[in-house]
Amino acid sequence: MKPSDIIEIDTSGGYDAWAAGYDAQDNPMIAAVERHLDTHRLPVAGARVLDIGCGTGRTIARTLTEGAAFVLGIDASPKMLARAAERLAVPIAAGRTALMQIDIARPWSGVPADFDLAVITLVLEHSATVSPILDHVARHLAPGALLFIAEIHPDMLRTDLGGHFERDGVTYSLPSYVHDREEFGSALAAAGGDAPMFDEVRADAATIAAIPKFAKRQGDGVLLTLRARRRA
Repeated sequence: MKPSDIIEIDTSGGYDAWAAGYDAQDNPMIAAVERHLDTHRLPVAGARVLDIGCGTGRTIARTLTEGAAFVLGIDASPKMLARAAERLAVPIAAGRTALMQIDIARPWSGVPADFDLAVITLVLEHSATVSPILDHVARHLAPGALLFIAEIHPDMLRTDLGGHFERDGVTYSLPSYVHDREEFGSALAAAGGDAPMFDEVRADAATIAAIPKFAKRQGDGVLLTLRARRRA
């Protein structure tokens, strides 16, 4: 790919531009998250869930299907939230879901502080540091609540584009930053979280069979996840 074929775009503008085609894209990272959650279920039954950077509402729909009592989705992109509102019209009308436009790097005004579970998937790569956002998360979780994070593995971010999409033969590249286990662990400790339990998905034979786009990553890490509880 020629450098002229890549246009750098800020995160907010990028996701607004990406929104219309986001769910139709064959995105291997979304597939990796979905596959991980199929085999590593979150404790959502009866829970109040906060989806941070909820995008088009894919994870919200999943948690509702698995029995969440209520899910609040927050995101900075109005166009991604508009897609989520279309997807989630029925549970929104039933009061099981709500959506709020919030810049997650700033204080989250109006967000309750009693959630049982917070979920952040494929979001934190766009922040230069994870500490401010994890500080915000801690303020909105009940004592003992669980935080789940899934992010692009550092192996990938050190060698290739992070978040990006293609349109009309042009690749639009969003800001992406590497966050490793040490950074997550330090940020969670400072925010009042227990030591995280990490898991990673590597491009092994089973992963490549399920998600062929990872064939060029054979042996490398593709997804890093963690689970940590807020200290009681």
